[in-house]
Amino acid sequence: MNEKKLDSELVKMAQAGDLAVFSELVRRCRSEILIELTGLTGNIYDAEDVLQEALLRSFLKIQSLKEPYNFGGWLRLIARNIAKNRLLRKPKIVELKEDSIENLPEVETDTSDRVLQTELALRALSRLSPKLRETTRLTYLTSYSQRQVAEMLGVPLGTVKSRLCESRIKMKKEVLNMSRAGRTDAVINTVPAIKVKELSHLKMSVLPQGPGLYFGTVLKEGLKEVCHFFDYPGGILTQTVFTQVVKKVEISGRECFEVLVEHTDCEPATANVLQYFTVTDRGFEWVMMTNADELFPQTRFFKLGEEVFPSSYSSGESEEYSARVVNLTIGSTNYGQCLAVFWNWQTGTPAESFFTKAGRQVLHRRYSSPDVSNAKSSLYNNLPEDGGKNFRGIEYRLWYDTVLIEDK
Repeated sequence: MNEKKLDSELVKMAQAGDLAVFSELVRRCRSEILIELTGLTGNIYDAEDVLQEALLRSFLKIQSLKEPYNFGGWLRLIARNIAKNRLLRKPKIVELKEDSIENLPEVETDTSDRVLQTELALRALSRLSPKLRETTRLTYLTSYSQRQVAEMLGVPLGTVKSRLCESRIKMKKEVLNMSRAGRTDAVINTVPAIKVKELSHLKMSVLPQGPGLYFGTVLKEGLKEVCHFFDYPGGILTQTVFTQVVKKVEISGRECFEVLVEHTDCEPATANVLQYFTVTDRGFEWVMMTNADELFPQTRFFKLGEEVFPSSYSSGESEEYSARVVNLTIGSTNYGQCLAVFWNWQTGTPAESFFTKAGRQVLHRRYSSPDVSNAKSSLYNNLPEDGGKNFRGIEYRLWYDTVLIEDK
């Protein structure tokens, strides 16, 4: 890390989601704050405990730090308040020798074992239950107020407050366990590493095996697929979608595939859906969709040719889409040469579908533009600048990733 970079520069990078930069900001001020906390609490062990809680809070609230940026002073204030609140709850007399500050144990600058890593905080957040996870993500990783989060999730403000209190307790315990014991056996619900390598010198065409919505990618009776949605900022799991091609049915004289879409791990709960597609010379045509929610049943019929997904894609640009050849790696899986198809930019929230040579969609990315500030999950300014996409002079930011997890 460049030592000459100003804190203000690093704060902006940390607010954009750079975890390494956040750790560097902590490293610059940790020693002085720890010494002060030791004076307040009376011992190095309580001081470290307070500092870890302060680091967790500061990481989750980094978006609230405004100009002029003073990360060290801001973190110190958070830590002081935590220490003082603890002393008020459990008053005690602290006796310090004159040389107690000078004789403090040497503070380590290596943060690997003793300082809360920002990655641990994200992991801890990702392991919360769906209700706690989404409430915490929207509150701490975006600029939404608690009242706005309550409106988005359809719950009372008091429910949001109680969930946040419970989340902080569970996250703190989880972080302490991970940092002290190095435990990594639990499931981590954060987006796997996605690497896209451009292969601009190559040309490619694919024949999709299905429409690619909710990973109903292959219209074949009995096919089952599972995908995960990871929303930004944070890349945290927000829902799991199970898709099954149930059977063939006839609707208004047209043979259709019935696709069941079930949602789990999401807050608020999302109704299951039955979707119906038919295959025509034009491509995969959406015929009907019915909401399987017993309380709020809803059916929509599509007009002939209203929603048609192409039966083939080729590298290059057309009025409907722009496609390029890439090498795609998700986690430990390398899918090799794939076609990345960018489409639907006219709405301001374009999508990018990644198809393998065999026509399987394995990754679906959704973006938001500066003109769409009321996207369902995140305001544009909350989304990370890294990983975005410039298309026709517009800077799009990544809104969510949908990753194929399992198919059979």
